[in-house]
Amino acid sequence: MPWRLKQVIPEALRQAGGEERLKRGRVLAAWREVVGRELAQLTEAVALEKGVLLVQVSDPVVAHHLTYSRLALLRRYGERFPGMVREIRFQVGRLEAREGERAQAPNPGPPLELSRKALALAQEAPPGLREPVARAALALLKGRRGDPCPICEAPSEDHPCPTCRRLLHDPAVRKEAERLKRGKPATLAGEGLLVARHLARESLLQEMRDLYPQALREEGLRPLLQDLAGRFRALFPQEPLPEGVRSLLGGGGP
Repeated sequence: MPWRLKQVIPEALRQAGGEERLKRGRVLAAWREVVGRELAQLTEAVALEKGVLLVQVSDPVVAHHLTYSRLALLRRYGERFPGMVREIRFQVGRLEAREGERAQAPNPGPPLELSRKALALAQEAPPGLREPVARAALALLKGRRGDPCPICEAPSEDHPCPTCRRLLHDPAVRKEAERLKRGKPATLAGEGLLVARHLARESLLQEMRDLYPQALREEGLRPLLQDLAGRFRALFPQEPLPEGVRSLLGGGGP
């Protein structure tokens, strides 16, 4: 009877393992939204086994880049499919051309040898610079043009680049920026951490600029300004404080 289908079909799917296959299929299909349009063109989620998502990537540079973003990708999957994806592994291999994309595929990027050199450069860079170098290498691989993005330094015709612009409004990234401002250890990695550091930097600078005129007139506010300056120096030891703040606090250093 038709009214019994709602009872019979779910049980039949469960017994045949179809429900589990359906969940895995939804996880694989969601990869393109989770990773973003740009990287989706260079990657493909191919399997999910025991909580491990296997992703095929087009080139070592892409795999290297995604390694830095793994925690952010896991978090996005956790929001969509709680408990389904516990780890992500990347393997370099040939991607199957998707319907409708073959004609729209961009011109091939630089040869594989150039990609390998870019990957080696990213691996040899200091830890704090590996992500920007990897992003720049990925952009080079895709043949992107433009000036460096002020956040990730990858070439882009738009500033910030589309990836960074999207992350600027991500609640988790904004929460990470607040953690960094308070001196807490980072919990994100890859692009998310880069954008969070950018937000923390801009916020601390703005707070110092706003407080400076008041601290100039009221000596009692200077300890608060000193605290802001100390947190800024801890996060960005190579960057100078605003000139007025540095002069008021009597710091001889940057």
